[in-house]
Amino acid sequence: MIQITMTSGIYDEWKPEQYTDYMYDGKCFIVMKGEQWVGIYNLDSVRRIVIDK
Repeated sequence: MIQITMTSGIYDEWKPEQYTDYMYDGKCFIVMKGEQWVGIYNLDSVRRIVIDK
């Protein structure tokens, strides 16, 4: 599971069946399902990312 908390306090939760991978490109945290990017988060707006495998 991936839980992303924004600086505004809003959070998104990704269950294992909703994604296959994730990556960080230096400016954004990206959640992927196969080859498709399904979630893109600008790190300037992210307070916390928790990844629980």
